Amino acid sequence: MQVVLGSPQQLLFSEEILCPGQSIRHLHTSIERGLRLANVRVKDLAGIACVRGPGSFTGLRISHASMYGLARPFSIPMAGLEYPSLLAAQIAPLLPDEVWVLTHARKAQVYVQGFDGRGPLTGIQPLPLSKVGDLLTSRSGAVHLLGSGLRRNQALLDLPKARILPPCFDTPMPALLLGLACRAHYSVHPPHPLYLRKSDAEDNLESIARSRGISPDEARQNIFDFE
Repeated sequence: MQVVLGSPQQLLFSEEILCPGQSIRHLHTSIERGLRLANVRVKDLAGIACVRGPGSFTGLRISHASMYGLARPFSIPMAGLEYPSLLAAQIAPLLPDEVWVLTHARKAQVYVQGFDGRGPLTGIQPLPLSKVGDLLTSRSGAVHLLGSGLRRNQALLDLPKARILPPCFDTPMPALLLGLACRAHYSVHPPHPLYLRKSDAEDNLESIARSRGISPDEARQNIFDFE
């Protein structure tokens, strides 16, 4: 979890907390701490941005709900950022070869997007590991790889032509995160979360439905199919 506060001229506060599955316990206190240390009130913010995805359903809901809850009472403009673009922005312009960002999606699946110095080469795709290997080995030249999807899937570290970037590039640097947030497109309407795959709950729908005393058919009628 990352929280940054500042202006186009200055980074005023930055905090990074490793809290898998516990961001709801730490996000609001981190925001409060940053505002207090910088002596800034919520109503004085020019804008609030958050990552719109891709990521876990729960994590995205928490961050978007927090942003909306802070912004709505004071009509503060909001913006959404795409996580692969944040990671690529700190390294792709410096390398002659393609950079591919692979972030964890679920077991044996990653989110994949390619970049070069000019910007995105592809959209963001949720792919199983077998298709990721086929995609990357089909590229004409060498590829640089980064992201949490690599660290969780050892097979991806051994792909031909792949140059693995250090783990320090798996998280956006605070100053870069702030700079891209300052240049984002803001609106009075909240950004849409970027959900690119079905939730894990859908694979376990029958057992979840039984535990709640309803039929799987009834439960299935209330789940949107993202595919």
